[in-house]
Amino acid sequence: MSDLKTIRGMPDLYGKDIEAISLIEKTCKEVFLAFNYSEIRTPLIEYKSLFERSVGESSEIIQQKEVFELDDRKGEMLCLRPEGTAGLVRSLITNGLDDEEIKKFFYIGPMFRYERPQKGRKRQFFQAGVELIGNAIYGDLEVIQVANMILDKLGIESNLEINFLGDNESLKAYNKYLDDYLSKSNEVPEYVKKNPIRALDSKDEKVKILMSEAKSIESFLNEKQKNKFSDIKNKLNELNINFGENKNLVRGLDYYNGLVFEFTSSELGAQNAIIGGGRYDGLIESLGGRNLPATGFALGIDRLSEIIKSSLLRKDVFIGYVDESSVPYAQKIGSQLRSINSELVIENYLGNANVSKQLKKANSQGFKFAIIVGQEEIKAEKVKLKYLKDDKEDVECTIDELVEFLND
Repeated sequence: MSDLKTIRGMPDLYGKDIEAISLIEKTCKEVFLAFNYSEIRTPLIEYKSLFERSVGESSEIIQQKEVFELDDRKGEMLCLRPEGTAGLVRSLITNGLDDEEIKKFFYIGPMFRYERPQKGRKRQFFQAGVELIGNAIYGDLEVIQVANMILDKLGIESNLEINFLGDNESLKAYNKYLDDYLSKSNEVPEYVKKNPIRALDSKDEKVKILMSEAKSIESFLNEKQKNKFSDIKNKLNELNINFGENKNLVRGLDYYNGLVFEFTSSELGAQNAIIGGGRYDGLIESLGGRNLPATGFALGIDRLSEIIKSSLLRKDVFIGYVDESSVPYAQKIGSQLRSINSELVIENYLGNANVSKQLKKANSQGFKFAIIVGQEEIKAEKVKLKYLKDDKEDVECTIDELVEFLND
């Protein structure tokens, strides 16, 4: 049927794509739990006004009309969530969780933005993130450590860039300066006029030229804020977390202040940011909750899946067979291995291919070992473990020896 097709920018995910995404999600969850963050799940659909109030009218999401709007039967304007923080803050307030106690939450799930699909940008994409709510001492350092550990576990090389935007007063003063400074040009984009600090990371060449001679945000920080930034940098060095200072770094959402950061990868093209976050003190109060400090980050699962090393997609043992009567014994071996170590990835082949094609299939799917079961193996109660990735000789062993070998 010609009308059966996916929506643009919302692809079906299967094969290696979903394997990589699942591995990233699993790794994220393991690290989040290791830092004692609790999972939270918010609805995919929220009132559009939530994002207009939180991310700001000058943000890319609102300015470039990237939200998927839904008009319900009562005339309320809804939208598919374009990011995770605003919904989580709304949930804190509506469920009465915005008390003084420090809260640590994580989320994993799909987000939606109506934009031109390209590499690294989809209309339905997946994010994982953490939010640390409350007056946490060195909370900024913890969320960076969480992000850094995830990338380390996935074996992804990255660069961390940081900047310090000060508090709302210094941001207000800097925006006023930039507004006056940029007013001499008649070709400043509308989103920069609404929030002049966005000129720092503007891709517009005319704005870049103007900003090359503008003062930096550092000129508008007081001594306390400068000392805070200096302290954070010293502590990152003590934690052996490498970073670079980028004075043009701002986040695409208007609620950020204080420390902001991005992890980028050289293995991607123009869309090279893989994790971004920072402090958003004042957002909870602006949406009707308590005046609580907060910080966090969002991680682009889709982007990480494009660069993740295939060797990380662990597949352990492919168990094939010589003849159909050997299949039950092969399945028995697979069942025994799984019962001893449930983390092993084992494939019991059930097709009709010959042994040669079975081994090719095992190799193409990335299995580390292969076992071929026939009547000879059944009678001897021994199998030959074939190395598929390493140039090593086969290992002949009993089933008990095989279990011990794979369990090491």
